[in-house]
Amino acid sequence: MPSPPDSCLFCRLVAALRETPVVSRHLHVPLQSGDDEILRAMGRRYTAQTYLRRLAPLEDFNLTSDVIVGFPGEDEAAFRNTLAVLRRARITKVHVFPYSPRPGTVTAEADTVPPAVKKERSTRLRTASHEACLSRWREKVEREDIVLVDRPGRGYGDDYSPWLLREDAPVGELVRVRGAAVTEEGILAA
Repeated sequence: MPSPPDSCLFCRLVAALRETPVVSRHLHVPLQSGDDEILRAMGRRYTAQTYLRRLAPLEDFNLTSDVIVGFPGEDEAAFRNTLAVLRRARITKVHVFPYSPRPGTVTAEADTVPPAVKKERSTRLRTASHEACLSRWREKVEREDIVLVDRPGRGYGDDYSPWLLREDAPVGELVRVRGAAVTEEGILAA
């Protein structure tokens, strides 16, 4: 008989993250690719659906990820699958790594995606990431957050979103702020 969902290790981990006030509501969860064929070629033991299912309970978390662009065999459809998975998972920041062959690996001689295509896809992915990030930050305007001040005038919110604060905000302290606007560098505190 299967275990009840609330007894699974993942469920307990999510509950612990929510219940622990000093834990940021941010997780970095590498995707690598959103295309099942590419994931198999990479030797990953999960599918895009598994990835999405695991992240579903974390809809209020700020999720970031890693993606390898231009892995051998990645065509435009596979790349679009990756973009779609990132959107569905509500990933706000993607660390983009263009594929480069590594000596001694299975794919070392199979670098089939031209450098110009890797560059163009990397640009598209970084643009989508930037737009998702700004969108998340805009949700903070007119809302309160608790920010850890990590240096003069700057800090990170409960979900690891960057905040721009008064220069005299006490470094090392938690301060309550309210979002006023969004800049390219973060959320401007009122």
